Amino acid sequence: MRIVGSSLSRAVDVVELLAEFPDGERLTAVADRLGLPKSVVHRLLEALCARGWAEQDAASGRYRLGMRLGLLGHHVFQASGFGDICQPVLARLAAQTRELVRMTLARGDGLVWAGSAQGAPPGLRYEPAMAGPVRLHATANGKAWLAALPEQRARAVLRGIAFERLTPKTIADRAALSRDLAATRARGWAIADEEAETGVVAIALAIPASAPGAPVPGTLSVAGPTAR
Repeated sequence: MRIVGSSLSRAVDVVELLAEFPDGERLTAVADRLGLPKSVVHRLLEALCARGWAEQDAASGRYRLGMRLGLLGHHVFQASGFGDICQPVLARLAAQTRELVRMTLARGDGLVWAGSAQGAPPGLRYEPAMAGPVRLHATANGKAWLAALPEQRARAVLRGIAFERLTPKTIADRAALSRDLAATRARGWAIADEEAETGVVAIALAIPASAPGAPVPGTLSVAGPTAR
């Protein structure tokens, strides 16, 4: 049973890693990132490909998630009724701000994209892919969520953040991010000014917890080109 559990856990790790690389990743890179032998990762990838959960690009040799996972996720999302409840709210805010509105939900030590609505007119629009991880240190959504967490919980999450520099303005160290989070708490909302993507600015609020002491469920943001 432990062997089966270990294999299942590793397969989930592979799926979660590939979710961070929509264009795919090579076998060696996947093995290195997970700290696993190439032979083990190769067997897992082959099994995932056989079931349609992953696929390998014939030209580049890179592995990426297959459509089956996306379809299953879509079915679960539709069945939950979540979209029916939240989408009208997102659409209304997008119409009022005339910019892109996005929603995230908290999952473990991070956030996942959960919905969006575009309010900007055709032309100069910000339309990012709703895929990949929410970079907590570089996005308004991430900073709004971190600032709303209890201090001890926030410190624990901060210890696990990899401070990848995405643009010249990205906050790249824990001390600087802590100062930014303090300012976010003081004013009640977060801002990311070209920190995740050059030419894009976003503001975000944490969605209030359902009761005192309850987990912060997620965030809501408005984003657009800095030119506006």
